Amino acid sequence: MFAADPDAAAVIAATACMDIGWDFVPEVEELRSAFKSGGVEECRSLLERKRDEWKTVPLNVAVIGNSGVGKSSFINAIRRLTGDDKGAAQVGVKETTVDIESYPHPSNPLLKFWDLPGVGTDRFPRATYLSQIEVDRYDFFLLITADRFTENDTWLGSEILKQDKKYFFVRTKIGIDISNNRKSHPKTHNEEAVMKVIRESTQQHLKKNGCEDVPMFLVDSYKLKTFEFEKLEHQLIEDFPKLKKAALVLSLQSTSKEMIQLKVAELRSRMWKQACLSAAATAIPVPGMSLVADYAIVTQEAEFYHMQLGLDETSLKRYAKLTRTDYRQLKSVVHRSVSCQLFGMGGIRHLVEKYAGPLVRSTSAAVEEGSRFIPLIGSFIAAPLSFGGTYYALKLVLDKMEGTALEVIQCAAESVATDSHED
Repeated sequence: MFAADPDAAAVIAATACMDIGWDFVPEVEELRSAFKSGGVEECRSLLERKRDEWKTVPLNVAVIGNSGVGKSSFINAIRRLTGDDKGAAQVGVKETTVDIESYPHPSNPLLKFWDLPGVGTDRFPRATYLSQIEVDRYDFFLLITADRFTENDTWLGSEILKQDKKYFFVRTKIGIDISNNRKSHPKTHNEEAVMKVIRESTQQHLKKNGCEDVPMFLVDSYKLKTFEFEKLEHQLIEDFPKLKKAALVLSLQSTSKEMIQLKVAELRSRMWKQACLSAAATAIPVPGMSLVADYAIVTQEAEFYHMQLGLDETSLKRYAKLTRTDYRQLKSVVHRSVSCQLFGMGGIRHLVEKYAGPLVRSTSAAVEEGSRFIPLIGSFIAAPLSFGGTYYALKLVLDKMEGTALEVIQCAAESVATDSHED
């Protein structure tokens, strides 16, 4: 099935024109080893494990701060939940965080946000704090305040760094600060000036405590698009441990142009695996089997794209609620963009047939697409029609869904902008 190893020049040339990253090359080597040890079945098993590997990766984010700084609201916001939703952290109920609690993300139960008490209290003194919270459990730390960061906060930051882990400082409730300034200075209020004062004073305080190089974000958990909440999410992805970054991208929800682009990049990196599965399914050509296998794989993957990009009914309703946008308006954007009723598997199949069906059945186009990969995968593409057709069909479907998701974000932008100027 596999040909001789491609030389470095061929790998570089082929990779440069594909929607894949450099991780592709070592994964191909894994496929070669799998084939040597177990043939086609071992290759298929490996591809399926690689495709779904992100679902098995535990992700733990510690949210640390004193009582009243807005940790519960933040944890709900980053999971795109309101206080009324099932599984939401209780807001404004407990006066003090006395227990360590975890809150799983609704899209991925292995992504957990941990509500941790601030350091320096009678129950959580500095001397035992790191052992009490089990510091090694967490991948990342978010140190939160609604006013100014204390000496205990900056001490904790330095201790976290000693553990070879990363953290951000997060200043919450910025919307309240802006609103109060507007009420106090109705004639001279300037939102940008207020933000600048808050940022500079916070940075000066952190600098005095040796934390000037640590990222700091000004957020409001009820106005996610107005300040720096989404910027924080994107930076969290960039700074997350490398092996867990893909899992985080596929766990968070598509509520911004930048997040959609991150997800699309990750989804594109899966396409060659799906195409290989298609080729493996037809490694021994059987008349008619290629088309059936290709269509099933494309449809199943299209459903995954659909949910990842927030185009399913549940995601659209959640996004409409969070942005105070009319759900029916967002729904009409989706249907208009894809020219069909997209909800449900029937809608997904219709979309696949409309945009990718002709390609899956197009011998010349599929072979041309598959031939681009031959320098990398060699004769694993025993069925170039199957590989190329599946790969390019997925590309067409993902391109269409990406454009539709961006239209949804744009549609909601005006409502969000209006809401951000309300008290």
